[in-house]
Amino acid sequence: MRELKIIYRSESHAAFWVLAEQAGVWERNGLRVNTSPQLNRERAVEALKNGNVDLISGNHHNLYARRARNEDFVHLGQLGNLWTENHLITKDPIRSLQDLRGKRIAVDRWHSHAGLNVWLFMKKEGLDLDKGDYQLIQAECSSEERWKGVLAGKFDAAFLDLPHNLRAVRAGGKEMVVRPMPMIRGVTLTTTMAYANSHEDDIRRLIRGTVEAVHFFLTQKEKTKKILAQSPTLGFNEQEVSTLYDSWSGWLERKLYPTPEAIANVFALAVKLKPEIADVNPLIMWNTHYLRELDDSGFIDNLYR
Repeated sequence: MRELKIIYRSESHAAFWVLAEQAGVWERNGLRVNTSPQLNRERAVEALKNGNVDLISGNHHNLYARRARNEDFVHLGQLGNLWTENHLITKDPIRSLQDLRGKRIAVDRWHSHAGLNVWLFMKKEGLDLDKGDYQLIQAECSSEERWKGVLAGKFDAAFLDLPHNLRAVRAGGKEMVVRPMPMIRGVTLTTTMAYANSHEDDIRRLIRGTVEAVHFFLTQKEKTKKILAQSPTLGFNEQEVSTLYDSWSGWLERKLYPTPEAIANVFALAVKLKPEIADVNPLIMWNTHYLRELDDSGFIDNLYR
């Protein structure tokens, strides 16, 4: 068994890694995959650079500036291409996003991926933070604390992902589901080309196992729900598992490719933080060679026949 050490950058990634482990896809591919969370993006990057971990699940927008300095970070595959924190929670019902003019929207940190997603989405909807159309409040707290802050009147609104929106609604919050914006997010296989070039067999096994885990999720509904419901790491109840399954089955990528729209939007976040990289080609962060190799073999298509 070859061992890989992977850290994931958000608790929302945990469900996939739990499922993949319990579904046995790593063992079938001759791997032992050890995962753990690291919510601080700079610590995650330094752990990868120093060789303390082999891959990161995540780290999307912030690596562009480093890549522009010729650091060889790379994304190899992507599970989803849609922003799913599109559940707007308020204390009182609102009719449209325009009702958020002058309001306080809570995010963890404005320069985080989640915070910048809100900035970009609102701008695309005609509400510009830079023009003072609303306030983005750095709550620096968990999703649960943010929606509780909304219900307590500390904030006017918060954008949440599953299962936090369900918990907010059960507690009396009002929910508006807005359109899912294209975005590189969630589980992304991130490493360095130096590592990929020197561990090609491990990378091939990982990508194949990741594809198989997606296939398991999409084709083994009841087994998947049972695995997620029984995981003490996740702490989901039956309704949360069912809703998560329905949501994920609508956006999981069978072939792990990023979309052009998602790449463009995540690059917009990077440029917001570092305007000097605006001329960088956003495709420099991607190498789908190993994924293309697997796809061209017919392996992925054959899984679904």
